[in-house]
Amino acid sequence: MRLSLLAGVAATTLAATAHASPEDIFGYGPRSPAMGGTGTAYDDSFDAAYTNPALLSRIREKKLTLGFQSATYDLHANGAGEPGRVSVLPMKGYVIGADLPLPFGGVLRDRVAMGFAFYTPTDVIVRGDIRYPETPQFPLLADRAQSLMVRGGLGLDIGWGVRLGIGVSALAEIDGSVVVATDATGKVGSSVQDQLIAVYAPELGASWDLPLGEAHTWRVGATYRGALDARFAVEIDATKLSSLALPVFNIAGVAQYDPAEVVVEAAHETREWVVAAGFTFKRWSQYPGPIEPTILCPAAQPGCGALTPASIPFSNTVVPRLGAERRFHVAPTATVAARAGFFYEPTPVPSSLPSSQAFDDVMQATGNVPTRFFDASKYVFSIGGGVAMAKPLPPVTLDAWAQLQLLASHDVQIPPAGAASLSGHVLATGLLAGVKF
Repeated sequence: MRLSLLAGVAATTLAATAHASPEDIFGYGPRSPAMGGTGTAYDDSFDAAYTNPALLSRIREKKLTLGFQSATYDLHANGAGEPGRVSVLPMKGYVIGADLPLPFGGVLRDRVAMGFAFYTPTDVIVRGDIRYPETPQFPLLADRAQSLMVRGGLGLDIGWGVRLGIGVSALAEIDGSVVVATDATGKVGSSVQDQLIAVYAPELGASWDLPLGEAHTWRVGATYRGALDARFAVEIDATKLSSLALPVFNIAGVAQYDPAEVVVEAAHETREWVVAAGFTFKRWSQYPGPIEPTILCPAAQPGCGALTPASIPFSNTVVPRLGAERRFHVAPTATVAARAGFFYEPTPVPSSLPSSQAFDDVMQATGNVPTRFFDASKYVFSIGGGVAMAKPLPPVTLDAWAQLQLLASHDVQIPPAGAASLSGHVLATGLLAGVKF
């Protein structure tokens, strides 16, 4: 039985698999995606639940934000046996955010606030594909943008310019089984059981308004995000289907993965300008890869001869970021902002991939096939703008952003096929509207 057939069974019997966060690719919220993914040192709304929960303590008004964002992909793999353009479904999803200052009095007045951030795709809960290793694919770029994201955070201003925050990201992984057997009448039937298991990752943040100048316009921020690891595991048991000695098939792997991250950023913020620069360290070396063995060897027989996925040595990366915002105060209670940014995202995937093993139906033997697990470093340019109004005008905000992610053209070695030349781009856009209460 081929892996694609088993994956099809799992896909048709299970409605959801796992959740993770697309904000790691594009950023999140009304300002950060337009400003190069920065925000750890200047955010002041619900998106700080992702960028830095300590900055949630800057929230002063209740606000609800709704938005929509999308991305289209033009990805290419050229070379002998390569398809040229690699087909990837576009990303489309809704953004929801909530600003909730907590109404404490006394010493805690205007010091504590919460923020909640959600992203949900329009047509799926999560997209996680099981593909043959020789199938051209960009799994770190495309599939990771198709998943539900849920975050919440709490920020506290403890005084002296110091803020602390804590947050949590939630996702679900699936554990299930499919038993296929014949009943007493000889008819083939199946029994499906599955359950969603909540998985959490912590987020810690801190910021310090530096005592530089009279207005304390300089701030540094730092955030730690735990790894988001959403697995799926479906056990397909057809041992009772016939007299054939069929093994138990293990359709399992990591549907969505965001590495553990440490972000450090500095920002200079005045009434007219915000300028930020920082970097993000991503611990990709802990990524186990997307697929687990389809047949697990017994503990007493570890060398049973079952095929195992190729082990790819993923590398840790450092992402530098720059962002700027210019504010124009067109009225006493109305502000227009123009934003721009840039970041460079190096790929964690090596330039030479190990070959994978597959069973050849014609030769009736195991042979080597190329591992077409493609990815490339990206140069990302972002722009955006926003309008913010307060009473007596309607207390609303409107923000828009766009990103152009250019893949750095390079060759990757994929023995025994030779090499593939990778290139392409991603175009992402977002529009958000908020209302204050």
